[in-house]
Amino acid sequence: MCYWARQFLHSPSLLIQVNVFQSITQAIMSRNTYLFFLFGFFSLTIAACSPRAHQHDDLADPAEVPSRALTKWSVHEFFVEHDLAVVDIPAGFAVHVTDLRDGAPRTDGLLTLAFKSGEENFEVPIKEPARPGIYLAEVSFPSAGEWAWSVGIDYELVGFPSIQVFASLEERANGVTLGAEDTAGITMLKEQQWPVRMRVEAASLRELSSSIPATARVIACRTHTARIPAPLAGKLLPPATAQRIAIGQTVSAGETLGILRTPLLSAELADWESALAQAKHNKSAAEADLTTARAGLDRTEKSTNRIHDLHAKQAKSDRELEEANYLLASARGAIKAAESSLKAWDQALRELSSDHNGARHLELELRAPISGKVLFAPAASGEWLNQGELLFEIQDLSQLHVAVRVPEADLPLLGDYPQAHLHHPSTNEQIELPGAEGKLLLAAPTVHPVTHSAEVLYEIPNPGWLRPGMTLAAHLATGQTHESLAVPISAVVDDTGIDVVFVQIAGESFVRRTVRLGIRDGDRVEILEGLAVGERVVIDGAYIVHLVSLAGTIPEHSH
Repeated sequence: MCYWARQFLHSPSLLIQVNVFQSITQAIMSRNTYLFFLFGFFSLTIAACSPRAHQHDDLADPAEVPSRALTKWSVHEFFVEHDLAVVDIPAGFAVHVTDLRDGAPRTDGLLTLAFKSGEENFEVPIKEPARPGIYLAEVSFPSAGEWAWSVGIDYELVGFPSIQVFASLEERANGVTLGAEDTAGITMLKEQQWPVRMRVEAASLRELSSSIPATARVIACRTHTARIPAPLAGKLLPPATAQRIAIGQTVSAGETLGILRTPLLSAELADWESALAQAKHNKSAAEADLTTARAGLDRTEKSTNRIHDLHAKQAKSDRELEEANYLLASARGAIKAAESSLKAWDQALRELSSDHNGARHLELELRAPISGKVLFAPAASGEWLNQGELLFEIQDLSQLHVAVRVPEADLPLLGDYPQAHLHHPSTNEQIELPGAEGKLLLAAPTVHPVTHSAEVLYEIPNPGWLRPGMTLAAHLATGQTHESLAVPISAVVDDTGIDVVFVQIAGESFVRRTVRLGIRDGDRVEILEGLAVGERVVIDGAYIVHLVSLAGTIPEHSH
């Protein structure tokens, strides 16, 4: 690229324009469209400096100084361009330094070029980059021949192929360049790579777990959902010390949701007496339900303890143990539900009993049984509501159930404790099921007679983006593993139905590879054909390289 274009790319006015351009386009366009426009913006800037800008007139040297490019990778990527050296004539060196961890250019710090030939050696320290990521130096060699050399920053010392220093310009013109890289393919300058934080990674062999593609449904936990009906007919009033509860509001357990005012005049008095009798009856029924639930819990605890003992002796399978634990949790949930019901009717009975026959109305305080977000609430205060009509619905989304449906033909591939991965619909984020804080509730205990599939049920903490009712892609691990070549799924680009990756062959050169994919394991995908171990694959920014390849523009590069 010509000098003025590089200066323009790094000027403060351009950076302001780019920031404004990014803010506007990101607000109105999809990710792919935004990347396309961002790429086009830089391409137009680079194209403004055509190869003709580097041609000299008839009075100048008719040929530009020959050079070579070299790339080495360690913790950083070092992409070096240097003039072919002649004794006592300064040779230009441009060292591009990229942090491979995040794709960012090195912005400060000392870099040292060290040279050695026989007994001769010298160093060229460069205090700081001339521009972010680019260290510039002019190096004069005292004698001809091969010079070994290296680049050092901080704790890194990276050796490069020897430099052939020529004795004269004529010898350089007829000489052979040592160790020059193949720069054919897709060219993408460092100035294009750094703004988008492009990252590469060496393809490697990994242990991959075989998996079954499946569909997952996100379900609200029943223990984290509360529906509050009107215990009596009446008017709903806001809490005495607060405004009325609205849909979308977050409430805490025990917080007052509203006051239900029930009239007690003439016929209403009879209703009050009927409500009192009904409350007594319902309290008795709740007490009976609690007694039954306690008996059921006692029986389930004994059964679960027996299964635990048999499981320890390997007389029961892991699946039977999980089902026993699930039944025990359900029995304990029944206890809590019965206790909550008894508490509610006991409170209603106390409030009904505390009123007297001459009262004009009865006021019942309604409290939230759980913490969470209000999904349903009456539209207006003072609205008349009939007995049994829904007043409030509260849902706590901190915990969710995920049901993964498995075809019956794949059930033999599952182990007793199946694990799975849930995939975000629009990003590469994944959730491991059940994960460290989740749990497996049911492992496909029954097969549906119509769909011929079974469900694996998990309970997990909500990572923040899950919502009840969502249907997502998932993969269930089979427990079988094998070693294979794999890359991050972000490295694969769908090019009109063809899976491709982009391999970096030099600092600013890439080639397109068509690949055949195998199984997916978490955020990695198996590569069956098209890639070799050790080849450096673009894992962040692959789509931008794809756009550059479509443009077909190879910008000229100079410092």
